[in-house]
Amino acid sequence: MTALWIVGILLAIFLAVQLSRVGVRLAFGEELRVTLLLGPVRVQVVPKKETAKKKPKKEKLPKKKKEKPKKEMPKITARTVLDSLPELWRILKKGLRMTFRRVRISPMDVSAVIGGDDPADTALLYGRLSAAMYAAMPVLQELVRMPDPHIHLEPELQGGETKISGEVGVSFLIWDLTVIGFACGVPLIKWFLRLRKQPPKAENDTKTQSGKDEQYGKQGKDQPQRNDGDLHEQGAGDGQQ
Repeated sequence: MTALWIVGILLAIFLAVQLSRVGVRLAFGEELRVTLLLGPVRVQVVPKKETAKKKPKKEKLPKKKKEKPKKEMPKITARTVLDSLPELWRILKKGLRMTFRRVRISPMDVSAVIGGDDPADTALLYGRLSAAMYAAMPVLQELVRMPDPHIHLEPELQGGETKISGEVGVSFLIWDLTVIGFACGVPLIKWFLRLRKQPPKAENDTKTQSGKDEQYGKQGKDQPQRNDGDLHEQGAGDGQQ
């Protein structure tokens, strides 16, 4: 009987935790602020509050360790992530459909100025982001609760920098986060591993071309050189035979 009471209490605690609403609120721009929402409690994570300075401890001399050579992994650039947005959006939709609009996004207030050195690239990036936003927002509003979204995009074709500011808040049940994790975890891991295995195209093409040039240059040096006089003498000899 005691074991049943213990199991019942543990199940009740588990259900209470799974049905608790948590969230995060981001404010970005000139300063980044991250606030965690744990039910009615709000905890500011970034920037951290200043605490009393502790007395500095005596520094111990670090022991020398043999450093093993690290393998260089290909870097994941913003352009690569941007090209993968359709696949990421497909993975996210699969998880959000299983939450039945229990995820809430409020506030959603984002303002972005797209800049860059090349006006053509800036205009192209602005067009792609605008198309993605207008295609994704109606579907996102069907999957989550979003009372009053506001997103503003603007191109800066005079060589300015990209600036993003705004405030975004997301809240959900822990159970919904578990469901999204099971639905999107494996596809996201596969996508990330596949992305890291892709070698950078520009470097490979340069190395391949330089290798071919060296190979052809070496073959050219090894082969005997002939001039027109040698060809003429060879033809004359064939005629005499």
